[in-house]
Amino acid sequence: MMKKTLFTILVFMLTICSYAQQKTIMRYNYAGKIVSDKTQPQKIEESVFVLDIDSTQSSRFLELALLERKQSVATAKDQNELMQVLHTYRPKTDFTVFYFNGIATTNTAIHTTVYTYQDSISDLVWKMEPNREKWNTYTVQRATTFYEGRQWNVLFTLDIPLRDGPYKFKNLPGFVVKAWDDEHHYEFEFINSEKVTIDNWDLVNPKEIVTQITPQQYEKALKVYQNKTYKDLLIEMNPENAKTIPDEYAEKIGLRSNLIFKVQ
Repeated sequence: MMKKTLFTILVFMLTICSYAQQKTIMRYNYAGKIVSDKTQPQKIEESVFVLDIDSTQSSRFLELALLERKQSVATAKDQNELMQVLHTYRPKTDFTVFYFNGIATTNTAIHTTVYTYQDSISDLVWKMEPNREKWNTYTVQRATTFYEGRQWNVLFTLDIPLRDGPYKFKNLPGFVVKAWDDEHHYEFEFINSEKVTIDNWDLVNPKEIVTQITPQQYEKALKVYQNKTYKDLLIEMNPENAKTIPDEYAEKIGLRSNLIFKVQ
């Protein structure tokens, strides 16, 4: 009887903890188009991205498949389940942007190392055009900025009472319904919004080691990575690979890799 009572209390407490972590937020869905390989600009991949905003106006932005992968990886019970998760969810990007009180925190990975860095949204300096136009059912204005190695264009509207948008595009007078870079390698278009209940807002994974750096250190690490070859990476994983790697793997990663943060 005592064991049954203790078990009931434990289940009750776990349920309380679970619900305590849950919260209802507004989710703004964006259709994303990505050119992952810059040597093949005609090969455009499509995916859904989500901008989640809570009651404090904090937000997070990431690919939906990446969100589902992160949530599932954090709860995987063993190696077999982990491999199944990795096989099921195959995101095309690997960045998550959290925003709070003017600061964007970006979590991303370079090869096997996960990094986090912070920058101020005020670093984005916009040039706004005065003319208004129609985009779908919204009246919009155009604005441009050069940021993280890319020339960005956005359409924002006052029809949606938010000063928010995809990625880090937040310090504008309205809500960004479309964003794209000049090369059309990255494009985000607003689809719709919905109210959803979530847990694990911070997407914390106790098993994941995260290295905190500055944006300048991240850019430097990215340059080093992109100057390596695929052969270099395989040899780093196992020096014995040097004996069997084909010559075509000697190509530099930066020749094809096309991350949203574009190093010069």
